[in-house]
Parts: sequence; structure tokens; C-alpha cells
Amino acid sequence: MYPLFIFWYQKMKKINIKFIAESAIIAALYAALTWLFAPISYGSIQFRISEILVLLVVFNPKYAIALIIGCFIANTTSSLGWYDLVFGTIATTLAVIPMAFIKKMPLAAIFPVISNAIIVSIELGLAFDMWGGLFFYNVATVGFGELVTLYLLGIPVMYGIAKNEYLVEVMELDVSHIASYKFITLKNMIIVSLGVLGCILFVAYPFYCENIEEEVVNYSAMSILMNNPFVIIFAIGSICYGLSVLINNRFLKLLCMIISSIAILVTYIFTGIYNNQCFSYSYYYGYILFILLLVISSIIIFIKDNKKIEE
Repeated sequence: MYPLFIFWYQKMKKINIKFIAESAIIAALYAALTWLFAPISYGSIQFRISEILVLLVVFNPKYAIALIIGCFIANTTSSLGWYDLVFGTIATTLAVIPMAFIKKMPLAAIFPVISNAIIVSIELGLAFDMWGGLFFYNVATVGFGELVTLYLLGIPVMYGIAKNEYLVEVMELDVSHIASYKFITLKNMIIVSLGVLGCILFVAYPFYCENIEEEVVNYSAMSILMNNPFVIIFAIGSICYGLSVLINNRFLKLLCMIISSIAILVTYIFTGIYNNQCFSYSYYYGYILFILLLVISSIIIFIKDNKKIEE
């Protein structure tokens, strides 16, 4: 821990506008992603998408402070109040300190999983008297959510960033320890990440909510599967989109990506029509952003592939 404080102290002595701007952007991005996916960012069952940014510490320890600040800001809107402000920030702090000294991404990613699983569960225990079996249940659910977010979504995103020379240079990232596998490209990692994100949205992100006995109950696509079997297409489409990286032929790959995107879009529209209350629920429209990401990524990847062939 002491060397890390020395590192931060030396950085603070050389503090400049670029460092302040970068830290502000990272902190704001962490908070924004947390709020964008608010329904799955808090509580005992959570997939905090913003946690993927914590992995930046492996590439450059200077982002640790920004991430701690971003976590604190994001938790200001938590329904748990000061519990999340204190314990959530502590969990992030305890995670980034050892991560700053580990260069192997898969190994470093285990620290946020452990710290959040334990610290958040203690927080929930203090806030709602959830001890005994409930405590270990929270450890399992929070840990699982963090595990999925970091290993299936975060690591592919970071590997993709590591293959982008511009981002590496601008953000001063040390990516020398990342293996040069041909498969690991920014394009492939974006496709995989979007596929995983789609599955996370299917499992946990709400389509709509209802007030039941003065309590707001959120319904994800998976939770309405029994009454609306066709919503399974959302998950299948996301999986197919992610697996399209395995297709070598660029036209077949694009076709797979387009068909998957259309299937997800159609599912999204018909679910809204089938459940009219979706249209009055603000988070339902959050899926539009995801679908736009699918379409835009498909177009950009197709254009870039064509340019490479022409060259």
C-alpha cells in the first residue's frame, strides 16, 4: 500500500490540467454508467456495468483516485443513503489498491469481486439486518454479478482498448503484458462485449415496473418469460451477436450481426406492445441505446473491413 501512496504523491506534485481532466472524465463516466443502469447497479442482485472501468487501474494506477471519487459520486443517489456512500467507496478503495500492483488482468479482476461481495453484503446486513443465511446469499449474488460484469464484459473491453494505439497513447496505458493474440482486436472485443451486455440486460434490466402494495417491482425480460415466451429472442439475439466474431467471412459476419440486431429490435417493440405499461416506464427506453450501439457497431465494423480490403 505504501508504494502506491508514494506513486500518488509523486503524481500530485506533477499535477497538471491533463491529469485533472482525465480524472474528471473517468469519475464522471463511472457515475454516468452507474446511473444509466441504475436498476441493476444497487442492491443484493446487481450488475454494476461501471465496474469495468476499475480494470483501468491495471493499465495505469493513476486512475485509482478518479474511480474512488466516481464510485462515491455514483452512490450519492443510492436508496441506501450513507451506507452506500461509505461501504461502496470502501469496497472500491480496497479493490484498486492491490490491483495497482498486478499486471495480469484476470488475476487483478478477482479483487473487486471479493471486496464488493463481502463489503456490500456487510452494508446490506447493517442496513436491513440481513445476517445469517441472507448474508451469504448476498455474498453469492453480489459476487456473481461482479464476476460476470468484470470477466465477461470488463476484460474484453479492456483488451479491446489495449489494441487501440490512440487510446493507449492518450491515456498513457501500459499494455505490454497483454498477449498479442490475433483474435484480440478492438472490433472483436466490442462485438463480444455487446453480446454479453445484451444477456445482462435480458436477465436483470427492467422492461417495466408495477406498484404492488406500495412497493415498486421491476420486471426484466427474463422475469416475464413465462407469460411472454418470445422475449427469449432478446437473449438468443445477443448471444448470436457476440458469437459472430467466430465467423471469418466478413459478409456472413455482418449478416449475422444485422439479423441479431433486427431480432432484438423486433422483440423490444413487441414486448412494449404486449405490455402497454412499458411505454410509460423510462428505463424501457434505455434499450434503445443498446440497440443503437448494435446497429452503429455493425456499420462501423463493416466500413472498416471494406477499407482494409481496398487497401
